[in-house]
Amino acid sequence: MRIWVAVLAVLVLWPSAARAQQATDEAKALFTEKCSSCHTIGEGMRVGPDLKGVTDKRSAAWLKGFVAAPSSKLDSDPDAKALLAEYKGVRMPDLGLTEPQVAGLIDLFAACSKAPCDFSAKFTAAADLTSDDAVLGVKLFTGEVELANGGPACISCHTVRDVRAVVGGGNLALELTGVFGKLGDQGVEAALKNPAFPLMNKIFVAQPLTPEEVTSLRAMFYQSSRNALTGIGGSSSWPTVPLLGAFGAVAFVIALNAAWSRRNRGVRARLVSEASESRREVD
Repeated sequence: MRIWVAVLAVLVLWPSAARAQQATDEAKALFTEKCSSCHTIGEGMRVGPDLKGVTDKRSAAWLKGFVAAPSSKLDSDPDAKALLAEYKGVRMPDLGLTEPQVAGLIDLFAACSKAPCDFSAKFTAAADLTSDDAVLGVKLFTGEVELANGGPACISCHTVRDVRAVVGGGNLALELTGVFGKLGDQGVEAALKNPAFPLMNKIFVAQPLTPEEVTSLRAMFYQSSRNALTGIGGSSSWPTVPLLGAFGAVAFVIALNAAWSRRNRGVRARLVSEASESRREVD
């Protein structure tokens, strides 16, 4: 009789446990894709706060509203405004999450706060990548090798110390030499795969980096954090993107002025000719 009770319990409970594990796996995958570029659960701050214990610090209703639509709180809610100030004005974007996804993430925050969660499945640490990976990363960063899906080269907006290129790099976004130390290996991976930064997200949502490109760029950032890029590139002596833009603007104005002058000379010559003919007729 006891055996049959045990068998019945297994048959009843097993599907429920399987569904719970599937929900956890889906939440972990969602966190890795959408959240881990800025957050960890128990591994310290990145761009945003460490979420360990957040379910004890905030009410369920507050968390649900903030995770679903940060924009609804960042300019009005006192706690959200304090977080925005603490993290240097970096705004968490609305991620377009469904209600079940929001609930799954909040459950994950609670579970991973109690016991560490492993988000590193099938992940190769940057320290184990090769110098060839870093070399390719530099070429992708500078645009020497085009990105497979047609995205712009990183150097259009960013710089990294000791990376040599035809142009010295743009100043539109952050200098990335120390990004590996700031975000960590998995944080850099997540930021490259699914950037949470508004401008970068708009650019790469339709032109994502391939897994191979992410790996190579991650290897480059790792070597940069160790000041080990000198064998791959050196400080550029070429002008920066803004300076080249200024040169281009000056050259354009000079060319436009020359073209206008030629046009004026042509008009003046015609007027002089017409005036001369008129005087001859009067004479």
